[in-house]
Order: sequence, then structure tokens, then C-alpha cells
Amino acid sequence: MNDYRFINIDQEPTEEQLAQLMHEVAVEAKERHDRAHAAYFEQIHQMAQAL
Repeated sequence: MNDYRFINIDQEPTEEQLAQLMHEVAVEAKERHDRAHAAYFEQIHQMAQAL
């Protein structure tokens, strides 16, 4: 989302720009969640094997 900067207070973002921004944020959040989820269960798996 490099074509819109939230610095310009005189111009509102378009609906398309907002939709694109929300999509990109959602994709990034899901990727981060998936990585954290996998790391958590990997840690649990390693702890279980250590018992």
C-alpha cells in the first residue's frame, strides 16, 4: 500500500485504498498468527518429548 500516505490530512483515502489496506493488514495478521501458532505447538511438542 505504497500509493497512499496517511500524512495528508486534506485528502481522504478512497474506498479502494482503504479496502486494499485492510486486506494487506488482514493477510499480515494471519501470517503472524500462523507462525506464532506453529511455534507454540512446536514448543509444546518438544517439551512433551523431553518428559
